[in-house]
Amino acid sequence: MDDVQEWLERLKIRDVIERYMRYNDDGDAERLTSLFHEDATFQTAGQTHHGRDAIGALFEGAFSGGTPGRWTDEGNLFTQPRSLHIGSNPVIDLDGDRATVETDFQVVVRNAEGRAALSLIGRFRDRMRRDSDGAWLIECRTIVSVARQGGDAH
Repeated sequence: MDDVQEWLERLKIRDVIERYMRYNDDGDAERLTSLFHEDATFQTAGQTHHGRDAIGALFEGAFSGGTPGRWTDEGNLFTQPRSLHIGSNPVIDLDGDRATVETDFQVVVRNAEGRAALSLIGRFRDRMRRDSDGAWLIECRTIVSVARQGGDAH
């Protein structure tokens, strides 16, 4: 793979990481789930979920309290997202049709007083695999908590 192609693949991978954060903020379980391989594993908060269906059910349950909808929907331009994921420092190591990725992140939410509050600081540890159509998807995501609002990491 030449340098230009390698950078294009890195951008495609980064796009998946960024869409994960955006779809999570928007409470869009369907699009969020579409970023995972059919046989993916998702590990968070001491739980492991196997397969896209189980991962989708987790997201559906997490967003069952209502979602703001897409900002592109009529009347939603100024609707606030449910949270704001801020990602930084992605380190992407390519190996053919596979990649390992670590991305630092923070999650900001509105507290009971309506003010911005830092909810979580952590790191996404991803194993990604290129699908037969060339799309990069998450094969395994582990969320490592560094610190949570009002307490230590778990």
